[in-house]
Amino acid sequence: MQYFNIQVASQLSGVASATIRAWEKRYKAVVPERAENKHRLYSEKDIEKLALLFKLTELGQSIGKIAHLDLNQLKEIYLLLLHKPYDEKHVVSPHHDRIDFEKMLSSFYLALSAYKLDIISHELDKAKNLLSPRDLCLNLLIPLFHEIGNKVSRNELTIAQEHTLSAIVSFHLGQMIGQHYQKEMHRNELILITTPEGEMHEIGILAAALLLVHYGIKFIFLGASLPANSLAEAAKAMKCTAIILGVTRHELSDHQTLEGYLNNLQEALPSKTKIWIGGNLKPYIKTELDKRRIPFFPSLKALDDFLANF
Repeated sequence: MQYFNIQVASQLSGVASATIRAWEKRYKAVVPERAENKHRLYSEKDIEKLALLFKLTELGQSIGKIAHLDLNQLKEIYLLLLHKPYDEKHVVSPHHDRIDFEKMLSSFYLALSAYKLDIISHELDKAKNLLSPRDLCLNLLIPLFHEIGNKVSRNELTIAQEHTLSAIVSFHLGQMIGQHYQKEMHRNELILITTPEGEMHEIGILAAALLLVHYGIKFIFLGASLPANSLAEAAKAMKCTAIILGVTRHELSDHQTLEGYLNNLQEALPSKTKIWIGGNLKPYIKTELDKRRIPFFPSLKALDDFLANF
């Protein structure tokens, strides 16, 4: 069962954090678990009950008279009052529908324009607590960096500001990856994540790592710009299932192309080790990858769709 802190429980149920605490103390409406640091942890059933209690109080029910009832009893009251069967999706909204992503993104833009690094870090901390790794990747980081790139091209932000944001995001995502390493995985697959030598952009592979965190897949994040022979050596030593390479261009350096890098890598890798490539590449590169039977993911959403069925 999945558990959430009180901020997320509030977002999901629509009940203010202070109200949740009051309902617990006065009426024992829910009895949350406690983390090692004594913070409250709410189950999905707790959140469903809080949302249903909130809906019923809006319909005129006294919280003192219904807080002690179980979910089935509350559903019966719902049916009597509204003359229609209880439907969870009409009471508990999906997580992302209750998150104001536009407001979050605006906070980042304003803080970055003023170099308010403490605010950026605080907003990222808040996002990590409120969002699943998948939502953080797809609904926040992708639109954030897309718009930051647009603002840099329009001279509304500088490259230095873009790099500052990347550094802070990398720090926070690194923490999430470190926590994932400490979890016990129940699958044997191991994925290595890196970029080819000469490819220095690592935000894309950090975001890909978030998706692996979300799906509970074991992985090792190797950072950016890894030589082919070093990557092959690591892959053989750790007996990995696959390698995710993040790539943004075909010409990796003055002396190396993506094609040359893949030639060196495939020669040194065990034949059963798969290579997956993600990034923004030209169509003719996709044709080359098809010949090599290397799956290509043009977006993180495409990678997400693949991992959901992996």
